[in-house]
Amino acid sequence: MDSFFLMGAKPLVQDSPSMKLHELLDWHSIAGHLKGLYQREKSGAGGPEPYNRLGMFKLMLLGQWHGLSDAQLEQALRVRLDFMVFTGFEPSAGELPDASTICRFRNRLVTAGLDQKLLTLINGQLEQLGLKVQGARGAIIDATIIPSAARPNRYLEEGQPAQVIDSPDAEARWVKKGKDAFFGYRGHTAVDSEDGYVEHVQVRPANEAEITRLPDIVDALKPGVVAVLADKGYASKANRQFLQERGIGDLIQHKGSRGHPLHPLYSQFNKKIGAIRFKVEQAFGTMKRRFNLARARYFGTAKVQAQMCWAALGMNLLKAHRKLKAMELAGVGAP
Repeated sequence: MDSFFLMGAKPLVQDSPSMKLHELLDWHSIAGHLKGLYQREKSGAGGPEPYNRLGMFKLMLLGQWHGLSDAQLEQALRVRLDFMVFTGFEPSAGELPDASTICRFRNRLVTAGLDQKLLTLINGQLEQLGLKVQGARGAIIDATIIPSAARPNRYLEEGQPAQVIDSPDAEARWVKKGKDAFFGYRGHTAVDSEDGYVEHVQVRPANEAEITRLPDIVDALKPGVVAVLADKGYASKANRQFLQERGIGDLIQHKGSRGHPLHPLYSQFNKKIGAIRFKVEQAFGTMKRRFNLARARYFGTAKVQAQMCWAALGMNLLKAHRKLKAMELAGVGAP
């Protein structure tokens, strides 16, 4: 039950984006998936009571929504009424979670592998609300480069090119795209072809080829995928056979080879697929510009994947919020 402070503050922030987000989701269901994050819960031992798990999860959502670092998020929680009402934390209740507490909670979610599960859970809620298509749909698959949070250390000997020694980010790798070289990770994603919601993310070192990841991504998607759309980076006999064996439509672009140019029909097919694939490019753009995926914040594949999941969550909730607002402005009853 809310305190008198929070009850009094609610009317003051009722129209804020944070409270619109609060009203959108079934938080009780989400809270059930956050159990067991603390050793104290498993052992029954004593010690200080941990911060409310759901409040911490909401706090991290706000950080992603507003593009705040952990230190900025700690400060915002101390001064913003909407943050207090949304999370249930308030100054009068005692010490508020600080930046290190927020970081440790994020690490607990990563260790428990909850990032992808929570993305799937919230997507399911958006489907039930009618804000995301249910059932049969196409999946658009693509990948983007996520530069590492650390650059590799180098030394330069006279007359010799720069040599890479090592990097604090031991799992990041080099990849060359065109004339440019990148050090970091490759973030794969699948978005639904109807609304462009992100349904699954997968992060691998940048030097791992896109072509090998398609089966894992498709297997991770919820049932109902009737076709897979992808660019030429995923074109292979094995991937086409994989889709055929599962009765999934093969809408992967075709590629020619030296001395074997594409047939004009295949070129036309590629153009049509390219015109549909813009939704995944939009998703990458939004996650990078609005939700800070332009560069990794953390070291290691697991933590960068969690960062990408949080960016996907932020983008999906932003998309749902805008869709709900458009329905309200059009006089359509909210789901």
